Amino acid sequence: MKKLLFIFSVLALLFSCDDGDIIVTSFDFEEADLETCGEAGSYVFFKINNDAQESISLRLGTAEELFLTSSTVPYILDGSSNFINYRKYEGSISSSYFCADIPPTTPLVTIDYLGASGIATIVTETTLDDNDNIEEVDLALDTDNDDIPNYYDFDDDGDNVPTAVELGPDPSNPANSDDDSIPDYLDSDDDNDGVLTRNEDLNGDLNPANDTTDGVPNYLNNMITIETTINQYREHSYSLSSNIQLQIDDLVLTNSNEQITQEFLDLGKQANVRSGTVTITPEL
Repeated sequence: MKKLLFIFSVLALLFSCDDGDIIVTSFDFEEADLETCGEAGSYVFFKINNDAQESISLRLGTAEELFLTSSTVPYILDGSSNFINYRKYEGSISSSYFCADIPPTTPLVTIDYLGASGIATIVTETTLDDNDNIEEVDLALDTDNDDIPNYYDFDDDGDNVPTAVELGPDPSNPANSDDDSIPDYLDSDDDNDGVLTRNEDLNGDLNPANDTTDGVPNYLNNMITIETTINQYREHSYSLSSNIQLQIDDLVLTNSNEQITQEFLDLGKQANVRSGTVTITPEL
C-alpha cells in the first residue's frame, strides 16, 4: 500500500524547480528490492525505482558490525552520521551508484532531499548453525561455559574434539566411549581415566584426536593417563545467515525550499544480507 505524503509549500506530489518546470515524483518503492552494502562505519540501505528515476537510501555511521545476531535496533536520524536521501536523477542508476568505492558523478541528481529527522529501525533475524546435525531444544544451554551456546558451538563440551567427531556415525545415537550417563560430545573426560580429554594432547596442537597409542586416541584409551595441561580452546567455526527488515518512522525530508513528512515508511525485507562462516576462538 502506498503511503501518504504530506508536502508543505508544494501541491500534492508536485515539485517546483527554479525555472518553473513541474516534476512529478512517484515516491513508489514497493516493488523495488531492498539492497545493502558497506561495512561498520558506513552502511548503506537503498531502493531504486528506475521507472521514475528515483531512489531512497539510508546511511548509518554506526561502528557496530551489523547482522551478526537477532535484534531489533532503532537508529536516530541526525543528518550527519545517520541520514536518508530521497533523490531523482536524469537517468537510470544501478546498485553500484551506492556501493562503489568512489561515488559516480553521473547520472545528474535533479532533486535531492535530506532526511535528518526520524527513526530507522532494523529488525535482524539471524540463523546460527554449527552443522553438527543435533537438534538443540534448549537454545540457552552452554555446556562448557565458553559463552557460545551449544546450538552453534563447534565443540559443545570444550574438550577440543569437535562435536561432529564425537557424535559418531549416528547423531541420534551418539557415541559414549566410557559407557557413563554422558555422551562423548558432552563429556569432558571421554574415557573416564581422570584426565580431561583436552589435556590428553601430548603434542599440544589443540587436537587430542591425533595423539594415539596403538592406533587409539589417548583420550579414548583409559590405560593412557599422560596429562599435558592445555589452557586454550581450538578455533571454532559456525555458519551464519541473516535476514533484515527496515522501517522508518516520523521521517522528515527537506531541501532548501520544501519539506516532505511521512509517519511510516516500510522499506521491506532483504534475505541473506549476510551469510557465510564465522570463525572465533573462545576464551577458556
